Formats: sequence, C-alpha cells, structure tokens
Amino acid sequence: SEWALEGVRSPTSDTVLRPCLELSEMLRRDQSLCAHLAKLAQLRQALIQLLQKKPVEEITVRELTERADVNRGTFYSHYQNIYHMLEQVENELFDELGRLLDAYPPHLLRDELTPILVDVFRFVRSNSQLCLALMGAWGEGDFFRRLDAMIYARCLREWQGIYPLGSLDGPNYCLEFVIAGAVGMARSWALQGFPQAEEELARLADRLISSGLAGTLQHFD
Repeated sequence: SEWALEGVRSPTSDTVLRPCLELSEMLRRDQSLCAHLAKLAQLRQALIQLLQKKPVEEITVRELTERADVNRGTFYSHYQNIYHMLEQVENELFDELGRLLDAYPPHLLRDELTPILVDVFRFVRSNSQLCLALMGAWGEGDFFRRLDAMIYARCLREWQGIYPLGSLDGPNYCLEFVIAGAVGMARSWALQGFPQAEEELARLADRLISSGLAGTLQHFD
C-alpha cells in the first residue's frame, strides 16, 4: 500500500498490519543499526590488530577504543572487559567452524577426509587475520585448548567405526597426535602466508591422517 511504500497514511491504508513506524523512522533505525554494527566491526578489527602486536593482558580498553575510533561507552555496552570481548570473538569463530563441521555427517567421512579438510583450510584462510592473531606469537593458549578439545570430541564421537582410533579407555594418544598435527599444519600454513592451495594441503593432511592412524595403531595396540 501507499502506507508501506511511501510512508503516507490514508483511510484505506493497512494500518492494522503496519501501525508501528513511519517509513522515515524505519530508515532512521536501519541507519542507526548499520552505524552500530560498523562500530562493533571497528572494535573487532582493532582487537585483531593489537593481538598481532602484543599479548591480550597488555591491551587496554582505552587503547582499543582509540584505535577503533569508538567511544568507551559503546565498548562497555557489549563487553565487560578485553578478555570478555576476546572470548566473544572466539565464540563467534567456533560457532562458525561448528556449523561448517556439522555439514559433514559421519557417513560422508567414510571414504576420505579431503572435502572437509578443504573447507577447514578455506575457513582458516577466509578468517586469516583473526586466525593469525590467535595462532601467532601472542596468541591465547585458551584458543588452542578450546580448538583441540572441540575437534577431539567430534572425532572421538564421529570417527568410531570409520577410522581405527584404538582404545577409548583413558587418553587417546593417537587421536591427540593427529589433531595436534592437523592444527599445527594449519598454523604453519597461515604463518607462511598460505603458499599452497587448500586442496593441496587437504590431500596431504588426509594421507597423513588416514595412513598414520591405520599404520600406527596396528603396532600400538
């Protein structure tokens, strides 16, 4: 109706369906939301830049907000402190990675791991700045512990019956070794500036994981 398209109310306007905002108010709120999201993106980018230069415990809210050109009120309306912000940024990254892994149910991993590994390496490249900040010299140890724990739990749950994982009683050293190797490969690849294509690296990782598990466990058990 003209009320929806032009922001003009008439006796025949669908006021019951669209009573809440004038069009100009809708536009104003949209612009305000976009500006607010832009400020959050600026804070995130500033945090990534600072993490590439120093450990998180040396980053102050003042330093962060000045670099982001955002007032501290905006920061504190979303985060309690720098550690809380870093935790939220990491949570977003893990949520996105979790959705990627969810797209590969166990039966799709039976023949080869290359497709999922391609997507994982592509995920690292597409989030390169954040991954480099977290994987670099000043990266948080908690990030690696969370990453290892997340992948370990998924592999232990989903690889049973597909790959020889050995005994499930106590620590699974073979699986821990495989995960540490895969994460280390991604870290080294990122720190070197992604010199190989994702597909090449994924095929290598697939061969190392598959042959390594099968070859090692028959001597380890």
